[in-house]
Amino acid sequence: MAQDLHDSIRSSGRQALAVAIAYFLADTLLNKFALGDGWQIFWPLNGVTIALLITRARSAWPLLLAAISLGTGAGEFLDDNPLGSTLVQRAFSVLEVCVSASLLPAFANVESWLSKPGLYGRFAAAVVIGPAVSGLLAATWFHLVDATAFMTAFNGWASADALGIAAVLPLTLALRSTDLRALLERRRCLITLGTLSTATLAITFIFSISQYPLIFVLYPLLMLVDWVLGLLGSSIALLCSCVIAVFLTEHGHGPFAGPGGLGISRDIAVQIYLGFHLIGFLPISILFLQQRRMHRELRHSLALADRLASLDALTGVANRRTLDNCLAKQWILAARNQTSLSLLMVDADHFKEFNDRMGHQAGDACLRSLAVALGQRVTRPDDVVARFGGEEFAVLLPGTSLEGARQVAERIRSAVQDLAIAHPGAPLVSNTESVLPRHVTVSIGCAALVPTPDMTFHLLVELADKALYEAKRSGRDRVCVADPETQIWMPGTAGRKLRARIEAYQRERS
Repeated sequence: MAQDLHDSIRSSGRQALAVAIAYFLADTLLNKFALGDGWQIFWPLNGVTIALLITRARSAWPLLLAAISLGTGAGEFLDDNPLGSTLVQRAFSVLEVCVSASLLPAFANVESWLSKPGLYGRFAAAVVIGPAVSGLLAATWFHLVDATAFMTAFNGWASADALGIAAVLPLTLALRSTDLRALLERRRCLITLGTLSTATLAITFIFSISQYPLIFVLYPLLMLVDWVLGLLGSSIALLCSCVIAVFLTEHGHGPFAGPGGLGISRDIAVQIYLGFHLIGFLPISILFLQQRRMHRELRHSLALADRLASLDALTGVANRRTLDNCLAKQWILAARNQTSLSLLMVDADHFKEFNDRMGHQAGDACLRSLAVALGQRVTRPDDVVARFGGEEFAVLLPGTSLEGARQVAERIRSAVQDLAIAHPGAPLVSNTESVLPRHVTVSIGCAALVPTPDMTFHLLVELADKALYEAKRSGRDRVCVADPETQIWMPGTAGRKLRARIEAYQRERS
């Protein structure tokens, strides 16, 4: 017990250290290279933190927040921020992410999370309220300590964090979905990379043109990415938009480098523009997601309905309609390839007496057991086990010779014997030593044909049916085989009648 606790503490400590290092590197990268002073326009790390919080139990929040504060605090302290100011700002940031995370539902998977009632309102509240609370405290602190204008400080903290949460929170959650694996599959990888590369180039072009503003193109571009790649792809494109817009604007490029007669600062202009896309895009993405989910559910329902329509409700094997369709299809293939097509007709012996003695529920259970026994002995992908009607089953064996069909039939007959289903209405069977117990048995008729142009598959059904009749007539619990080439029956002798029937059938066809 003590060892398990020790191992758990060590594991948690390693995870916390990894989180602290990751946040330190991310904070340094964003401040030094990606954003620069653009952190006052857009700050993404709090969105990642909120996503991590809502995927974990609240009991795990303190350790996670401590690790995150250590990592980001170290990055800011090394960026020449005073230690006292760094600690105060980390406290405000912790308050912000806790408030925002508390307003959101817990996360299990993307689809269920996006289906939560009132999610969009809760998401908007998390984007606004958490940054607003911490922004008020931070603005007061900066105003009192550094004499920074209150609204300037508030806007540089709250608006930047709100944009970061709106952009990065959906992306971080989407990375935990199955979409990532699907987008990276070999057959979709080129589409994913091509779409994101094209979108990134287009976004860079949009935010690098100053003379002819193309900012109206961004929204339909993001919708197109969402349509092609889903929420994860559009979230990546949206984050790229924010980073590229801030980076180019900070370096004097693009339509926001000097908004001129708008009467607002450059930073506020960028924030308003990006905020519109961030807040307004999530409902569209949710609608697309719901449409895709409804499409999948519809396809699944149609496939299920088609499958149920092809099965016998009682036994779960194929029904008569499915057998006829498969028989017609395999008949055509066998005629084209000149291969043998075999059919078994399987009938439960004395089944009426079984129903009379045991009741219909026992009869239904018996038929289900027979269907399972048949399915276990017929396993090739193209083979078909079907309920032909009543207590009669059919087994279609494409590419199987008559001898092969007979062997399958014998395995089925033995399997039914092994079930040892008691049948008090069956005739007594005796051997030289004792009277055998009375169990459910089956009689099986086998037939095989290589189709010719003057035949239809109905002849194969009739041959198998006549073989079944011969098995019944000659004592039941046996396999009889109809060979249309030699007109030999095993056991029994009805060759002359069968030959006459085939010749009459051929005359009718001609």
